[in-house]
Amino acid sequence: QIGMQTGDVQHAMFNASSYIKISFFVGLNLKEVEKTIEKFGKEMIEYNQTAVYRSLLPVKRAVLDLILSTNDPAVLNRKNIEQKSLLKQALDSNKMALLSDMYIYGGVVAYIFCAFDLALALVKKRQEMEQSMSRTSLLYGATAFYDGLIFLAKAHTPTECEEISEMSSIMSKMERFVQIGKHNCEHKMFLLEAEIKGKMGDHDEASRKYEMAIAAAGKSQFFHEQAIAYERAADFFLRINEQKKASHYYGKAHNLYLQWGAQGKADHLCKNIPF
Repeated sequence: QIGMQTGDVQHAMFNASSYIKISFFVGLNLKEVEKTIEKFGKEMIEYNQTAVYRSLLPVKRAVLDLILSTNDPAVLNRKNIEQKSLLKQALDSNKMALLSDMYIYGGVVAYIFCAFDLALALVKKRQEMEQSMSRTSLLYGATAFYDGLIFLAKAHTPTECEEISEMSSIMSKMERFVQIGKHNCEHKMFLLEAEIKGKMGDHDEASRKYEMAIAAAGKSQFFHEQAIAYERAADFFLRINEQKKASHYYGKAHNLYLQWGAQGKADHLCKNIPF
């Protein structure tokens, strides 16, 4: 607002873009985030802030994917065309920051929809690209958190879990983020620890860590990540044949996804609960 009042339009729009990206990762209601994107997107186009507007497109795509619930081939085809067009623009102009954001948001959405192979492929593409970047997107621990969840989702045995070299680095990063911002990151650390313990077969400790992650996310009002914690806990309890508890936790996750505004994900969960 101050930037617009003083005529510094570029920085005003840049700050609006940063606010929107943070809004997504702290779990503000997605429908409100969508409205904010539309509002500032129009202003960016009006004031010819094309580069800043393009920087919004990955988070816009992520928000719409989570809100949208459809199997309409025309809608799905349009989404695919838009994504390919944005990717081509980023590649043609060598916009590495835009590409990185595409991989980050795409990976997060793929993980939330349990498309773990796609999520892992996007993480690996981003990590490969980051080797030639002077700065990378940490997003206050969110990048490391989702990277960790994605790697763990693809680790099916204790040996695989231990052999993932990335996890050691990710856990070290998360420990530092917890020290810097416990309120924002403690639940993230608990959930990663729960997933590790579950993969290693330590059921009692995994169960305890899932409960800690759920409680800490609720206390910090990261309700979208509380939904993820409930869903992962439900998956865990289903694997160890505690179906009643799993069913209860899937229900909790569903309600929290709806609270977040992620109708598409809530519908996806209902369709894919295995009972």
